Order: sequence, then structure tokens, then C-alpha cells
Amino acid sequence: MIRRVLLFVAVLSCGAATAPMPQQLHIAYGNTTDSILVQWAVPTKQPKELPVPVLRYGLANVPPAQWTAVPPQHTIEGPGSYLNYRALITGLAPGAKYQYSTGWEGTEESQVVSHFTVTPRDDLSFVPRMVFFGDLGWTDNQILPLLQEECEAGAVDTVVMYGDFVYWDNGENENAFMRDVFRASANGSVPVMVCPGNGDYDGGDYTRYRQQWGMPNWEQTQSMYYSFNSGRAHIVAINTEFLEYGVPYPQKKAEMLAWLEADMKQANAEREQRPWIIVHYHRPSYSTGGADTAAYDVFEPLMYKYGADIVFAGHVHNQERTLPVFNKTLMAGPDASRPYADAKAPVYIVSGHPGCAEETDNFGRGFDAWTAWRSYMFGYTHVTVQDQNTLSLDFMSTNLGGAILDSVDLTKTKACNFGEYCTHTEAAVVKPQNDASSVAAAKLQKAWQAKNDPGASIPAAQLAALQDLYTSTNGHGWRHNTNWMNGKDPCDGSAPWYGVTCVKVTERTLQKLWTKVGVTAIQLPSNNLTGPIPPSLGTALADTIQLLDLSSNLLVGVLPQNLLRGLPYLHTLYLEPQTDDDEHRLRGTLPVDMGLSTGLPNLRYLGLSRNALTGDIPDSWGELQCHVVAASGNNQLYDPTLGGEVACLLWAVRNNFTGTVPTEYCDRTYGEIYVSGNPLMKCPGGSPPCVHLDYRVWPEGCQNTCKKCP
Repeated sequence: MIRRVLLFVAVLSCGAATAPMPQQLHIAYGNTTDSILVQWAVPTKQPKELPVPVLRYGLANVPPAQWTAVPPQHTIEGPGSYLNYRALITGLAPGAKYQYSTGWEGTEESQVVSHFTVTPRDDLSFVPRMVFFGDLGWTDNQILPLLQEECEAGAVDTVVMYGDFVYWDNGENENAFMRDVFRASANGSVPVMVCPGNGDYDGGDYTRYRQQWGMPNWEQTQSMYYSFNSGRAHIVAINTEFLEYGVPYPQKKAEMLAWLEADMKQANAEREQRPWIIVHYHRPSYSTGGADTAAYDVFEPLMYKYGADIVFAGHVHNQERTLPVFNKTLMAGPDASRPYADAKAPVYIVSGHPGCAEETDNFGRGFDAWTAWRSYMFGYTHVTVQDQNTLSLDFMSTNLGGAILDSVDLTKTKACNFGEYCTHTEAAVVKPQNDASSVAAAKLQKAWQAKNDPGASIPAAQLAALQDLYTSTNGHGWRHNTNWMNGKDPCDGSAPWYGVTCVKVTERTLQKLWTKVGVTAIQLPSNNLTGPIPPSLGTALADTIQLLDLSSNLLVGVLPQNLLRGLPYLHTLYLEPQTDDDEHRLRGTLPVDMGLSTGLPNLRYLGLSRNALTGDIPDSWGELQCHVVAASGNNQLYDPTLGGEVACLLWAVRNNFTGTVPTEYCDRTYGEIYVSGNPLMKCPGGSPPCVHLDYRVWPEGCQNTCKKCP
């Protein structure tokens, strides 16, 4: 039984400590399936003044006195005043549970004890359940509490992160982030596998990344690229920053690509045993929020050539899933109604919005022909490799307390269906038996549902408004409508309505908004809502709603004014359309008091781009009580370059707004306002708005004010 529940984390001390307490414990897979790389740090840069560091480990039923001692093979100067140690444990038994401690020779003082269970990665009956995400950015940490719960419950066996771990790096931020990694990975009991992003570039040598992360074969590749197996899957990590960015790396790029082709050839040679190939890198090859040209030009042909099933990326701070696609052409399976069955090309996933402190990235256009689903939600992606024929994906919303917003199964009858090295043979049939992570995940999901039950029924008017929404937008045709109209309360923990919650919605800067029982969030992005928004929705939800996301749907008609005013607790409103055609662009005007106490006084995130709204953008936007959150979590006016978060993000791009950009934004609004693509608007000086009107409070005042763009 594979469980990664934390048994204990103990600080053992016998009197005054003679050496600093180890911290930042995290583990990664070693070069072989019987090895684990343990990494930890201590707050000092004076190794001559320290005792000799040591790692001790033993089977869970073996007394500590009989544990094996392993000296760290490497001591690395880390960010800030820290030393990092790495020790490789080999000869581990698959599926066995071990305890380990990091400390000092000759003493039990100042040591930290944790445990891990060896993932049986060579076992073809093993069912891995992994978490994938990028761009944590550290300072917001929206996902970490739920990720920690999953790791502690044994619901995941591997955490995969693809770059941009810390923004506004200064040494101590990186160390604080690694302490969070320790907690989120159930105190160093679940392997964390990473690859770098542009935020980890560090002047061109990836110094902090290399100091803190050791991956398989790190001595040869500096953790820039590697691969590992897990059950029926082969997982590959590569580095987009070796392509065309920063300091040119033509030799390293060539070495990485040569390694990648050799690795993928070998993976194809073993495809009957491991039919699923999963690749992750930082910059996306496909994204309606901003695909990367180099990643597309260089990596996309290789992903197709070697038959990668799924490609994960971040960099763009949102969530998106494609249909099978190659060369910007849809390549679905033979049954058009089941595009992911025997697909003829890779599926590309952007999961880059776990609660990024930098900003949410806007989808700059409607769906492409290969777009399947997208969202601005905070959350991450699970991958469960069920067997040789089925791989399951789901996107979990941390806004909704762990609710699953999107899920899909990739299926195939052969080991592969495309690629130069695909032989189209059948994969070896092995009955899955080792699926403890999936069992734990199902149990945890029920616990989360129960936790999100407020214990009381929502008001009758709110129930009626949700029913109006379902009827008005063709609920029978939604992609997901689980439990809607089932006769039970929408937030009944035993059968919650899809996309609805009635408890406090995650928004760190507004922790005190939840005061009454009722619907606090409706999150239905990319769900095929077709029709007008019923006016009853805003009226009924006024006392409780905090988040409303109906983006990437096919809504029509007038945007009700009561969704733009009279909602004192609303902090997030996304209403951008799925397409760019005129029919599915909401019409109407913005109320003059939108930013006042009678409007949306707690508004933080607004997405109205690509609609057909008219009139002036209200001056009252300048009254919004936006602020910047420091990296410490203190709410204050703060310079984000010192380590914080821009807390207001307002999009009104490509509408039909008129009037002049209010100068109040520079004086009173702290955040980012996008109003380009409104040709009838003017800046105070008479020129059109810039592509990006970026209003922040910096020491020198408002930057990038209205000017004619080049």
C-alpha cells in the first residue's frame, strides 16, 4: 500500500544547540529507481565552525540507533546566508517506508526527522498520480495548503513544477519558498521534480536554481533536463531558456536537444511497457494567452516526431487545454465525438496559475480551432496514469476549495498512434493493482466537499437565480452540469452543483468578506453557456457573491447592471467571450459608481475585454481601494519590486469605449489597467491609449502613462 502520510516530523534536542537546525528538506528521484536524493539547508556560511553534517535513514520499523549514516556528497553555497547539502540514498526497496533525519555527526541535537515511501516506479501495475503546475511565484501561495493536504493524505506521489518558483528574488525569498516546499510536500516525504523557467535565469547562470534543486543526473546536466519513469509513463523535463533567451547558449541548446532525441528514441523503444510519454517545460508552444515562438518552432516538431502524449507548460498565468494538435492543425482520433481517443498528435496543457503573485494573464483572443478548455482559475493539474490504455487529467480549483472544474481521459488501443518511431503495436497488458494514491484522492475529495458545505441551505432567491442561469444559458448543453437541478441544495456536501461553492473563496487580501450563508462563487469557464445572463443573478447574489467567472462561453445580450454594482463582496468578475464574433459580445455600459461603495468596492480582478461595451470607463475606477501586498503578507502600499504582489488587475481591451482615460488612475489606483483597442478613447494629451497602460505606485510615481505607442 503506497501512502505518503507524514508519520512525524520531530526536532530532537538535548540541551543548547551547537549547530543550526536543518530546514528546507525536500527529496527528488535519483538516477536509479532504488535511489532518493535528499536535500536540505542550514542558515550559515561558515562550514568550518559547524559539526560534520550527516543524513541517517532506516526502514520504518528499525530503531534510529540502527539507521545507516550517509555523509552529504555535496555542500553548496545557497541563496542568502545558507549552505545546502545533498545526499544520495541508494539500494532502497520499492514500496518500502523509510524514516530519515538530517543533522550532525556525534549528536542528536538540531536534527529534523521525516519519512518517505519509495515509489515503485518500475512496477507496471503501479498507478502514479502526479501534480503538475508552473509559475508559483511564491509570494501568493494560493495552492499550497491544499497541495499539502494531498501530499499528507497520500493522494499524490510526485509533485512536478516547471519554473518561475520565486519572483522578486533577493536570497531570503528563495529560502522562504523552500521552507514552503518542505511543508507542502508533507515535510519532505513526496518527491518534487522541477525544471527552470525565465524567472530562475538569475543573470544567465541559474545560480539559485542550481543551488537549491538537484534532479536526476544533476552533476552532468545541472538539473536543466532529465527524465524518469513512473508506472506506465515516461516523464521528460527540458529547459526552454536554452533556446533563444538571455545569454545565448548554442552549445548547451545543442547538447540538450541531442539528449532529448536520444531519450525519446529510447522511450519509444520501451513503449510497450510504458506507452505514455509526458513532457514538461516552461514556455508554452500553444496558448491563446501568449504562445512562445521558439518553443513552438523547436519543440513542437520533436513532440510530434517522438509521439509525446501530453506536453505541460506554464509562463502564461492561466489554465488551458488543447485538443490533439500538430502544426496548428486539429489531429483528433478517428471518432470525431471522442477527440482524445487514439489521438494523432500531442495534447498541450498550460497549467501556470497556481496563485501567481505577478499577475493573471489575459486570453488575448477567442478559442483557436484546437482549443478545448481554458480558465483564469487558481489551481493545478492532476495526471493519473490508470493503465496502458487510459491516462486521466483533471484541473483542480483552489478558489473553490479543491473542486474539479475540468477533466478528460486520454485513451488509446495501441502503445502509440503517431510519430516517426511509432510501431503501432499494442502495449503490454498489466492489471493495475497499486493505486493507493487514487483511493486516497477520492477520499480526500469527499472530505473537501463536506468541508465546503456551509451547513445551511442557500436563500430561496439564490436557488431560483441559479435555476434561471441554467435555463437561460441552455444548461442541458453545458459541458459539465453535474448535480445541477437535482433537487438538492447547490452546496450540499454530498452532491454539490458543479462550479458552485458557498464558503469563503480564496483571496488572501480579502479574508473578512464572508459573513452570510449563500453562494460565494460561481466558476463556469469554457462550459458552453449559450444565451443571455439572467438579470436575477446579480440581485439574488448581492449579499454573498465573491467570485463570478463566466468567461470563454457564448453569452449574448446586455450585461446586467446589477453585476457591475451593488455587489459589496465581489472581488473577481470574468466575462470575456469564447469567440471574437459580434454575436457573442456582451453589450451595455459601465455604471458611474462602479468603483464606489455602491458599486464593486472590493473589486480586484476584472475581465471585460473583447466585448461590445460602450460609453466611458468610469472615473470611479480610480476610487477602488486597490493596494499592493508585500511578500510578508502585510497589506500595505508597497513597491512590488521589493517583493510583493500587484493586487488590482482590470481588463477592458477591445471594446467600444469612448471618452478620456481618467488621470485619477495615476493618483489613486495601484495595479494594472488595460484599455487598449478602444479606438474612440483618448489619453489626456489626445493620443490613443497604449497597448499596455500600466499604473502602479512606484517611488517615482505613475509610470507608462498615456503616450503614443511606437
